[in-house]
Amino acid sequence: MAILAMAFFLEGALRSPAGENGYPPTVTFRLPSLSKLSPIFTIVVFGFAIYAIYLELHKYSFGQIRDAVLAIPGWHVAIAAGLVIPGLIALAGYDLVAARHCRIGIGWWRPLATGLLGYSITNTTGHGVLVGAMLRLRVYPRWGVSGRDVGMIVGFGVLTYYMGLSFVSSGALLLEGAELTRLLSKLPKVGPVFAHEWFRYVIPSALLGAIAFWFVLTMVRRRPFMFRGHEVRLPGPGIGLLQLTASVADLAIASTVLYVLLPPHHDLGWLAFVGIFSVVQFVALMSAVPGGIGVFTAIMLVVLAPRFPSEADLVASLITFRVLYYLVPFLIGGLVFLVLTFTRRTKVGSEDPESDGKSPCRVHTGT
Repeated sequence: MAILAMAFFLEGALRSPAGENGYPPTVTFRLPSLSKLSPIFTIVVFGFAIYAIYLELHKYSFGQIRDAVLAIPGWHVAIAAGLVIPGLIALAGYDLVAARHCRIGIGWWRPLATGLLGYSITNTTGHGVLVGAMLRLRVYPRWGVSGRDVGMIVGFGVLTYYMGLSFVSSGALLLEGAELTRLLSKLPKVGPVFAHEWFRYVIPSALLGAIAFWFVLTMVRRRPFMFRGHEVRLPGPGIGLLQLTASVADLAIASTVLYVLLPPHHDLGWLAFVGIFSVVQFVALMSAVPGGIGVFTAIMLVVLAPRFPSEADLVASLITFRVLYYLVPFLIGGLVFLVLTFTRRTKVGSEDPESDGKSPCRVHTGT
């Protein structure tokens, strides 16, 4: 996914038409029109997501899910529910930061609202690059955003997420490494890998070093660089800091939602849990299962079950987390997306408005 996101960010879908007036030709980002395919796409995505949710919840009846929620203290559920909105806003901040980097003049609320819509759905469906791009192509062109810039926003957002994931996971390993590796060592087959010393020190140091190098590069590399014959401009250090802030806030809030829903625990620190959440989230996203459905829950059960006397209570917390943080936003976002899809048909393929040509998201072939 990260490689695919890099392709979106650096190249898009690429054809290089001839330049005019002596200027280098502009790389054009062309995406297929959705004017006829969008209803089919909508049905496929929603069918896919509903099946993914079924895989997670089919073992439990509606009564069991209801009882699981009611068994958790009401003020815990209230705190968790109250954190969902800030968490989704942090996610939507990915689009806002990307739009600012690309200098897309559509204000602040439009990318924020589009990010809320997109991530409320792709959190459940998974495949954030492809599905996220298709969803955003139903919204951004209404405000004159080109298909190329939509691809840049999507790719930039995924890279932002993995930057924060690397930062949070590495920080947790360095600060709470003993506890974190002990818990992760319980995973079958791969547990010994997580328990090794190099996993605790070498990998997080390398990841943090890569992030530091990225920031140094954004500060000292003012000129664009060449990538496969194309000129690419890096974001400034301010944008890089916004990337890291949004992604760290997203992961911290999401993990806190689940943390407050867990059964009573006395020796599981918040920072160690954030690290567990980040690592498990990474493993779940690397699986082929949409949204990591089932994979995340299974790994969490293996890692956390020994810490709690009742596995049923732990399952109840995980189900409640899924309902609050994934299912409810998905249903709301899905309803909004259905309304947008069937009330206005946007011709995407023929609309590719250009800005003043000075946007750092404009990629030019080198001469």
